[in-house]
Amino acid sequence: MLNQIILISDGQSNVGPEPAGIAEIALNKNIKVNTIGIIDNGKKEDSILELENIAEKGGGICELTNLDNLSETLSRVTINSVYDSIQEVVSNELKEIMDLDLYKMSPNDRNKIINMIDKIGNEIYLKCLILLDTSGSMKNKIAIARKSIYQLLRFLKERKGENHIGFMIFPGENGHYQLLCDFTLDIDELKGKIQSIDTGGTTPTGYAIEGAIRTFAKDDEEHFINQYIV
Repeated sequence: MLNQIILISDGQSNVGPEPAGIAEIALNKNIKVNTIGIIDNGKKEDSILELENIAEKGGGICELTNLDNLSETLSRVTINSVYDSIQEVVSNELKEIMDLDLYKMSPNDRNKIINMIDKIGNEIYLKCLILLDTSGSMKNKIAIARKSIYQLLRFLKERKGENHIGFMIFPGENGHYQLLCDFTLDIDELKGKIQSIDTGGTTPTGYAIEGAIRTFAKDDEEHFINQYIV
């Protein structure tokens, strides 16, 4: 199973804990944090640097995009993060068990391993929580962001492996974050939750990542109870 967060934002955190540090906590709990920055003309470098730091500390991928390419970027970051995670595991196993370096293997042998990684990537169980910035600066971007998430859901539906997808916005009703949809296999349920999103308020990115960590922990605990106790 692969656990990952995809954080979509157009700005810099301006309230709450420092988000890169929280992303590092997520990684220590085996949750990768990927970031997608929606860039505008005159975008502040501090905002870009923060998103890059979050992904670096969270062991994930950071990509910057404009609104027109958001959908493509969202799908690419999702699948690349899956493949990177699997490739890292396979590479470490090869090194430990056979003392082989994936990148030093012959092209033919390496291609066999890469093909295996592609197959696993399409079949592995994916648990993904999408975090969408709904602060005031996203007002004119939220419709395209929503459409991009719809397209990602359709893309994931074509995978052979199970996709447990959740959706969270920040700041949300409590001023920090709001879980609109817990992890589910039901794509239609997700789409229904995403349809009505309002914008406004600050950008509490650190709080949102904290909320995501709690959501993963709660889901894992409930899964354990259902599997072994009930």
